[in-house]
Amino acid sequence: MKKLLLTLLLTHLVLMSDALKAEDVIQGSETGGVNWTKGTVFASGYGVAGENIPNRKKRLMARRAAQVDAYRNLAEILSGVRVSSETTIKDLEAHSDVIKTKLDAVVKGALIIKDIYQNEVAQVVIEVKMDGNLIETISNKNNRDTKTSFNLIPKIKDTISRIFNGENWRVISKAYARDNNSSDNIVTLLRELQVKIKKEPKDALDFIDAKLLAFEGNTSFSGLLIDAQGVDEFQLATIPKLRTKDGKVIYPTAQMLNSEAFKKRPVSYDFDVNNAVDNKRVAYSPYIVKAIGTYKSRNSDLVVSDDVATFIKSNAYIAKTLDKASVMIVVAQ
Repeated sequence: MKKLLLTLLLTHLVLMSDALKAEDVIQGSETGGVNWTKGTVFASGYGVAGENIPNRKKRLMARRAAQVDAYRNLAEILSGVRVSSETTIKDLEAHSDVIKTKLDAVVKGALIIKDIYQNEVAQVVIEVKMDGNLIETISNKNNRDTKTSFNLIPKIKDTISRIFNGENWRVISKAYARDNNSSDNIVTLLRELQVKIKKEPKDALDFIDAKLLAFEGNTSFSGLLIDAQGVDEFQLATIPKLRTKDGKVIYPTAQMLNSEAFKKRPVSYDFDVNNAVDNKRVAYSPYIVKAIGTYKSRNSDLVVSDDVATFIKSNAYIAKTLDKASVMIVVAQ
């Protein structure tokens, strides 16, 4: 029995040392936890075969027992995940049988990331991502139009109009003027755009937005980085909010909650500002702001100063990053 307990403990420590990396923001227990940086929920399970099981079947039966244990642990951990200041996933399950059924499906669809069998003890670690189906389920936004390509056409037309009209057109013409063959360069630009529109409208939209930013030559931001290291009362959540001092929500707005980008998680977390700046989510040139506290008793809602709030709401480049969910929060260790 002592040998069995020692094996379980050593195996558990090895697995958890892989899962709980120091640079990631993780809330964990001996059965699993939440990696807020990567956006995953993971759990481990253990199993042994019964005494009367033939040797040839012991590994299989032990593995099945470990999976059952892991799924049970994952469901328990997932239920405790905070969605927002007011809600946990457990609250959502209690409120809606539809949500509970969908969350059960998320648990059953968990991927096995570790599978170990040693001294007749099986252990598995399973993981689910906190994006896609899970985010869509807990945000209760289930009536989205999946035909996004068609919905993008009016926006593409509007962006093209902005590029090839007035001052923007003059800026582009000047930028493309090289040895009196600016017309050839503009034709090249239009052909590139034509190919992208035919291939994938979203790619075309990203392309022309990037061109417009480059031609305008203004300072642009690639993301929003919120430094909350000094806000001790802040609680990690799947869908935290950024508010003004009087409580108005800056991010995520109701419109953002319906976006495809939101399904990829509204925020990610880090322990260090410098590390966060290097994260591809905010892409090297984010607008960095200091959170000054949480909003009233809502400890997953961060507040910024009035001047910062005004700048965020009025800056077109930051608006684009928010629409793409290019947001990170740095928290204290």
